[in-house]
Amino acid sequence: MNTLRTFFISAFFSFSTLIIAQPDDAQKALHFTLQQLPDQSWGVFVQPDDSIFPSERTSTGSGQVTIVAPIDFVYSNLENRGGSWVENARVNGPQEAADRAYISFGFVTDKPKLEILPNEETLLFTFTTNKIFDGTFSLFENGVDAFATPNSYGTNPGNDLGIIDMGAGGGLQFYAYAGNYENNNPQAVFASNKKKNKRDKKNADGALVNIQPK
Repeated sequence: MNTLRTFFISAFFSFSTLIIAQPDDAQKALHFTLQQLPDQSWGVFVQPDDSIFPSERTSTGSGQVTIVAPIDFVYSNLENRGGSWVENARVNGPQEAADRAYISFGFVTDKPKLEILPNEETLLFTFTTNKIFDGTFSLFENGVDAFATPNSYGTNPGNDLGIIDMGAGGGLQFYAYAGNYENNNPQAVFASNKKKNKRDKKNADGALVNIQPK
């Protein structure tokens, strides 16, 4: 166990160095979106880009999701779906954005396991709000938001996710958060419902084809 943990940590630090050195279009990219679900709760999703065909041997090493909302924003019923997430920081009304609140959720453990599939969304966590906030809160935009680091509070808001894949074709693979996207698919994909024995993708004609895990 200690050997595996040492390997993972070493590989993940190498991954961080690799990401810094690579241009954006060379990375295996993960993207976040925030959407309201049919039961009126809100969910944060992750979706891999079309270059990622993960195996079953993935492990999530780090992650953070920051939501930008009105100062009076209150949520409840935080429920983990892919990985374990907790609120680890909140800043209300910084001088850079006096009318906004920044709420960050940090990744703690990979339980329930965060499973990703090609071209599919995976739900990370859900929450409910105390009133209607539709259209008034969103995901943080790294490097663009006025409260991006460095900021007046000395905090580190933003989005991040790092996944290592020890079973993908072509050797060790690393997947990293690269940005947000607008959601066009209302279908929620729950980590606990993902199939353990196959990977599905769409071929050029739009038909599903089965990809067996490596």
